[in-house]
Amino acid sequence: MVDQFTSGSQPANTGSFEELVTSGRPFVDKTAFLKSLLYSGGEVTQLLRPRNFGRTMSMDMLASFVEMNYQAPDDRSRQENLFQGLDVLKDQELCNDFMGRYPVVSISLGGVGGTGFSEALQSMLSQLRKLLAKFSFLQDSPKQSDEIRRSLCNRLRICTEKNFALLSEINLRTAVNVAKSSLNLISKTLFREYGRRSMIIVDDYDVPLQQATAHGYYDDMLRIVVGMMGSAMKGNNNQENCFFTGCINIAHQSIYTGFNNYITLGHRDPRLAGLMGFTREETAKLLRECGMEERLPEVIEWYGGYNIAGTELLCPASVMRFIADAKAPGSSPATFPPHCYRNITSEREIIETLISRQDDNDSETLQSIINGNSEEIDPSQFTTYPLITTRTDLGTTATLLLGTGCFTLDPEKKPQDSYNLMIRIPNREIRCCFKSVADQLFSAHNPAWLEQAGRLRDSLFDGTTEEVEDVINSMLMTYIAFSSTSHESYYQGFLTGVLGLVSSEDVTVSSIPESGNGYSAITLQRKSDLKAVIIAYKESADARFVTMDNVCDKALEQIQASSHNFQLKQDKCREILKYGIAFTGRRCKVRKADPE
Repeated sequence: MVDQFTSGSQPANTGSFEELVTSGRPFVDKTAFLKSLLYSGGEVTQLLRPRNFGRTMSMDMLASFVEMNYQAPDDRSRQENLFQGLDVLKDQELCNDFMGRYPVVSISLGGVGGTGFSEALQSMLSQLRKLLAKFSFLQDSPKQSDEIRRSLCNRLRICTEKNFALLSEINLRTAVNVAKSSLNLISKTLFREYGRRSMIIVDDYDVPLQQATAHGYYDDMLRIVVGMMGSAMKGNNNQENCFFTGCINIAHQSIYTGFNNYITLGHRDPRLAGLMGFTREETAKLLRECGMEERLPEVIEWYGGYNIAGTELLCPASVMRFIADAKAPGSSPATFPPHCYRNITSEREIIETLISRQDDNDSETLQSIINGNSEEIDPSQFTTYPLITTRTDLGTTATLLLGTGCFTLDPEKKPQDSYNLMIRIPNREIRCCFKSVADQLFSAHNPAWLEQAGRLRDSLFDGTTEEVEDVINSMLMTYIAFSSTSHESYYQGFLTGVLGLVSSEDVTVSSIPESGNGYSAITLQRKSDLKAVIIAYKESADARFVTMDNVCDKALEQIQASSHNFQLKQDKCREILKYGIAFTGRRCKVRKADPE
């Protein structure tokens, strides 16, 4: 089912299933997947999906379906109204077994973070406050002991008090205990109240760990996440089923040790493959209902290409935002251009690490992926966020980026090693995200890159050939090209981009395109001392030194015969330094002409 689009409404990126269904916004009916989710066979089920794929919405849909009416436990009218006309109501057996039958203890950790541990802990208390406030009526229940009623009251006070965890060391320890044990206590209290075991949901369990890695308090946060999930999901006789979502599986850090009947549904597991994300058919129907069916090819090119266990999917958040923007007042649905909606703030550090700390083989592999190809990686089975700062091999970072949706699997290509994976960038939106990071890294905004560009300029004018070669080789190791035109030379883009960063009123840089002989050139002129540099360069056919030396010699011959050399003499340059450069892969060879 797809609801009719309401012109001018906001994008349907809400995490509330009820708000989505009742708002008049377009949506895709995923309720048929509730049967497979609830009959998945695990007491504890982990769902791994990329960011912006509807994890929070899926968990809220689950909660909305199974959650009981706490004031009238046998009343299921809310679900009957909310799910009216949706696929799940066609399954009477499922509805009889689950609809409105269970207490639900649900928390999202997606907003938990901070620059320090105490700040992050305080943000976790804020999330717990919502949960404790929801069940505050239990504080007055005669079925609960005085001890439990006092505990619930104190926990709500602690989570409500501003900056409680920041005030003292004692408060910090108290807050840690509250964070670890509250899910268990609430499920215990609900069982005592209703005689029914709870469904426990933890959404975005790994976000606090990523935030903690970025700011140096990973071990402290890990202990809280392990304690929270352990007390709620290990040996908790008051839980019926537990579901938790995230991007990656970090099982080797003891988070899941001791879980009973625990299963993981990840990128290669066909069960529930279509639960999150839009299929091509769902997207086509959605666009048709919105009067935008002709935009399907563009939408797939920009927001599709994801592969979950063989199912081709589009990013739902980006699709919905594009539709909303295209249908907004003043926009033309037929011509509104696709945009990059993906916010990669959380992945930026990982992408920066991937680009800036490569070895020679990784550089070639990453450039190939950027160019639109699929490449084989050795996956890091249980990647952890801290490994990204200490292990920077392509397999480790690519596995994490696969989890977040910056890479996807390519099922049409087979790896040479059956354990390995073939990965690619899924679409234009994600490629734009990579480009935005690269544009920052290879610009004047990156002091380290700018400093290397200055060294290259100075060594060219100083005539220190070895220094020129060393700097270029060092910079090539990390440089990633996003050519705007198909005929633009990788090396031309590299040299003109780097030297253009350090041009000034005193130093002018001019690029001279290839003129039929295979050699391109760049000139630099420094007004203050009337010095000039001419560089002719070409890609070498192979990496043998004799071949590269030959390419350099021919480049110098080309400079000697060129009009550019004559023009610099006409400009009365006092000294003209001439360089021939041969490039191959991520290496170069530099030779300088003898002084005239």
